[in-house]
Amino acid sequence: MKHTLPHSLFTLLCLLMLLPLSAQQHRDRWDFEDYFPKHYFYDEKDDWRYDDAVGEVVFYMRLANITPLRNITPKEDETIVRLNYTPKFAHPLFIQVQQKGNHFLLTWQKGKAIKGYVTHTTHTEMSDKGLVDITENKYYGNEWDKGVIDSGSRQLTFAEWQAIQNILTDIDFIHYPHGILCKGFQTPFILEYKDNRNSISYYTECPDNNKEERVTKLLVSLVDTNYVDMVVNTVNDRNGIIAPTYPGGEEACTAFIQNAIHYPSDALRDMEEYRARVEILVEKDGSISMVKDESWPKSDYGFADELIRVVKTMPKWNPATENGKIVRCYTYINYQFILPEDIRPQYGNPILETNRDRWRWENIEACHRKLLLNPFDEKTTLRMAEDYYWEYVFEHEPKEALSSWDSTRYKQEDWENYHDCTAVVSHPGDSALKYFYKVLEINPETEEILFFYLPVLQLEQQLHKEHNPLAKLPYDTVEGIHFPHTALINWLEDGQLDATKEYYSDAWSSFFWVDYFSDILTKMQEPIIFNATLKDDETVFRFTFFPSFHPPVTFRVMKNKRNVTLYWKILTKYHPIRWEENSTKVKEGHKKMTAAQYQQFLQYMEAVRLDERPNSYFWDMMRDGAQRVVERKTPQGYKAYFTNVAGQTIKNVFNFLTKLSGEKNLNYIEEYTF
Repeated sequence: MKHTLPHSLFTLLCLLMLLPLSAQQHRDRWDFEDYFPKHYFYDEKDDWRYDDAVGEVVFYMRLANITPLRNITPKEDETIVRLNYTPKFAHPLFIQVQQKGNHFLLTWQKGKAIKGYVTHTTHTEMSDKGLVDITENKYYGNEWDKGVIDSGSRQLTFAEWQAIQNILTDIDFIHYPHGILCKGFQTPFILEYKDNRNSISYYTECPDNNKEERVTKLLVSLVDTNYVDMVVNTVNDRNGIIAPTYPGGEEACTAFIQNAIHYPSDALRDMEEYRARVEILVEKDGSISMVKDESWPKSDYGFADELIRVVKTMPKWNPATENGKIVRCYTYINYQFILPEDIRPQYGNPILETNRDRWRWENIEACHRKLLLNPFDEKTTLRMAEDYYWEYVFEHEPKEALSSWDSTRYKQEDWENYHDCTAVVSHPGDSALKYFYKVLEINPETEEILFFYLPVLQLEQQLHKEHNPLAKLPYDTVEGIHFPHTALINWLEDGQLDATKEYYSDAWSSFFWVDYFSDILTKMQEPIIFNATLKDDETVFRFTFFPSFHPPVTFRVMKNKRNVTLYWKILTKYHPIRWEENSTKVKEGHKKMTAAQYQQFLQYMEAVRLDERPNSYFWDMMRDGAQRVVERKTPQGYKAYFTNVAGQTIKNVFNFLTKLSGEKNLNYIEEYTF
């Protein structure tokens, strides 16, 4: 039998219950780990998308000074239910229901800020003004003013509290996963529950209409019955919303646009085509209240502006519905600007069996049109050479080299046809050489030769062509500071260039990473070892670690006849997100290695099998957020290996040297896992 509290004590308790919504101290930079444990919402350990997604909600929680629920310890007869709700074009709303014995207190805050569009960039962080691009110091979205336009509290009835509990029990919220991420949907919220036994925080952008959205709508209705109508919905497979439609369907929508659209004059002059995409907000009455350009890549010809102009003149749409109720909803309109047939020249007889083929042929055709207008356009000529070259490599790729990653350029039904490796043009190698040579004729001093010199040699070897004298810049005359520029390119031992290998991107990648790594090693005041002169008894190893979110570190093992010494350096003020250093301050140290330590080191190196490795192994998506470079210099030669997906044998070397150095602040090296 629970005891009821005296009225005066209950009043005091109510006042104290309001404190969790106003106790968070101001901080210059947001960190959602102050609110939730690290990786709390992640389905997978490396699902970095939650950083931005959860971070946005936490940002508004900071503006409202919400105390993290993790900092509150409920008593035995106490339960807290909280909703942190931040849908687009609605005021952020924070609701808390706190049960203490037989008393139920509802508190809420509604923020001044209205969440608008946010441009996500590569380098962003939260600030008091919103999401800011720290590389350009620009703010995106609305002016997000601090403050509250509405707040209050009231006691709930037992029936209202029981309704909340019934839904939580019905949807089994106690056993919910921490989060479900639906990239692109715009109704994010965090629903939290805590008592003295359970603590659950659940994040989603696409609430299930039959599950967690039920308790969300109930909590919102207890505060503001009109608030739910403000929320803009999106269609997903969990909420049961039927998307808005244009009267007559998609064909009627396309016909309306075609009849009203004006092809941009500059685009006609330059024979440019483009696929424009706009996002529209369809109101309950079917009117379009907002149109936003979502095209990518952007175009300077005004295609999107013209599509926006036409969309704004459209008649009313059929609005979206949710369980028969009309709701506000987003949708998209795509429109392909295609040149009229009378001015759209056709070339050759391409083999267009798949979407990938059509995509490549459209690139080639666009270059043809531009070169008709200006045959000395160096940029377009190079682009034409690249397209033909990639078709040549594609035609020679073995079937097993093709991965499912490439299927992103295909519709599902095209995947089987992908494996025929048929180029869209005949003799692509000859055409690639033709246009590479033409680039050299237009500009013999072009810097791009550093990237296409290897493809030229490859094509000349495979097609038995004589070397073009214009391509006279051998790679051995161009070197980086700490590495040869070809150090990270996978060459064949006999000097022949493999017909199945795409060297253009390899060369570009090698030049980029050589310059990037050399720049950092220069700041660390590291010596150059690839061209060093060594005695017969000397060997130098260098192991450099370039993490994404920590300072770079390099270890150098130098062995001569008398001793072996380990040197290490850390660029302590390095700012990894900006890819630049705040200063050139370097922390360094060294120590002698014992014979036993050196033998252990050699055993680790033997397991690495450095001589059997290619010069680089680079995966498009890093597995652990770090690059590693291994170098070895002996009197007999130099070997370098670069990878961003290091296996356990290489990790063992780095971990061994880290522990041997005794540097405690290098523990982060072990956190980067394959």
